[in-house]
Formats: sequence, structure tokens, C-alpha cells
Amino acid sequence: MWSRVLPGVHLVDGGHPSRRQRELAALLYAGLPAALTGTTALRRYGVRAMRLQEVGDDEPERPEPVHVLVPHERRRLSTGYVRAERTRRFPEDVVRRGGLVLAPPARAVGDAARRLRREADVVALVSEVVQRGMVEVGDLERELADGSRRGSALMRLALAPVVRGARSAPESDLVRLLDDAAMPHVHYNAALLDAAGHFVAVCDAWLDDVGLAIEVDSVEHHAGPEGFARTVRRNGRYAAAGVLVLALLPTDLRDRPRRVLADVLSARAAAADRPRPAVYVDRLASPSAGREGWRWGA
Repeated sequence: MWSRVLPGVHLVDGGHPSRRQRELAALLYAGLPAALTGTTALRRYGVRAMRLQEVGDDEPERPEPVHVLVPHERRRLSTGYVRAERTRRFPEDVVRRGGLVLAPPARAVGDAARRLRREADVVALVSEVVQRGMVEVGDLERELADGSRRGSALMRLALAPVVRGARSAPESDLVRLLDDAAMPHVHYNAALLDAAGHFVAVCDAWLDDVGLAIEVDSVEHHAGPEGFARTVRRNGRYAAAGVLVLALLPTDLRDRPRRVLADVLSARAAAADRPRPAVYVDRLASPSAGREGWRWGA
């Protein structure tokens, strides 16, 4: 009753293997050492970008490819659903989880990004792993520098706004929009304090010279009772501190960037006509401390 899954690998119970069994089979086929990487590993890390956690198990006749790394000196060909990649940079710090061997998160992100074809997918992936604290920006920068340049263009584009402080795909769109407009004195994901040192908000974008807050309010994070309540309380703290707030929709940033830029410029002019509120950036708590001269970790 054994079922042949891959060359030299059989399923003892017969039938069609589950996703986890296919991943185990891929590691057995690849030999030791080997590690799952790319979107295969990212799903095991719990990454939600590209709806990885929502994709059901595959059709038995058309299983999803399993991406596996093997040392360069080992001759292992891709076969069946296995995408074997030989590498001279086989990771020493592999992660063992549930009987599977995974490439470290930064390496998995880099390997996935080099195979993805849509910039939006790479932006969503890079933003999520940084925002959730799964990967440090410096680790992604090193992966970008040390890894193959082939297929790295989208990751390079996606990482630039994240280095500046963006923590989501819509925030990355906002960074690009304001950068292209040469908007001065911008802080991203800035922790704001009032004159008494009390917390006001963590602002998606803060125009420091005029005291204007820009917030990207998505349905995903601001709908529902809890999200709505957080938004109302945040706006109340802004009002108490005398801060003018411009709320943007992610879809407008994506589909109507010119209209959004016009709104930003109008709001900036309105804020400039008012006395600047006594609100300041807490530089110790903010990932971005301004456009000029800022580097991650500074």
C-alpha cells in the first residue's frame, strides 16, 4: 500500500500526502543538510502576506511547489513538486520546527522575494515580517547584499520605504508619494508627545515643521468595535493636543495618488496657517527620526 511520493521516498500509509508530508518528503529527497525556504518556510513561520495562511491544502494532482535549499556541491534536481535550489550560502542557523528544517526568516524572505513577480506581494511580505518583529531591517539588508542579485530588484524597491520607517504596504505607498514630492521634515511611524511629555499617538507620517499628522486608516485595522474605539481615542488625543489630522485610505494611495498628494498639500497649507501645536517626536521611541541623515538603529 505504499505510495511513491518522490524518487526514493514513499508514503507508508498510501493515499495522497498532506502538505506537511510533502515538505518532509522534500527534505528526505534532498538529503542532509537541507532546509525549506521561500514561501514554503514563510507559511510555517505564520506569515500572512500573499494570503499564505488562507490557501487550503493543494489538489492532490497539482500540489503546490515546495522550495528546498541544498548545498551547492550536492547534485539534486528539481522533480515533481520539489524546487531544489543549490546554494553556496547554505544557512548554518537553520530553524527546526515540528520536525521540519527551515531556513532562517530573513533568508526565507529573500528567497521568496527573488521568485515573486508582483511588487505588491514583495512589499506586503517585507512590511509584515518587519512590522511583526519577525525580522530586523538590518538582517534583510544583509540578505539583499549577500544574496544573488538576480531577481532582487523588487526586494530592493520594497525595502527602501521600510528602512525609512514604513510598516505596511500602504505606508510604503505613502513614503514613495511624499519622497517623490520632496516633502520636507517628514517622520514615519513617529511616537508623538505633548508639551507635558504625555503620549499622543504613533503617527504614520508626521510633518514636523507644520505639525500635521497623516494617518492611513485601513478597514482591516480600524473596523470592528476594538479598531473603531482605538481610532476614536487616537483622534481624541490629537484634538486635545491641537493637531490637525489627515486620514487617508489605502485604496486612494494605490489608485488615486495625485488626488492624495493634492489633499496632503492642502492640509499642509492649512496646518501652516495655524500656530504649530506643542507636539514633538519622541526620538527614542520612533523608528524614524527624520529624513536627513537617519539610519536604522540611530
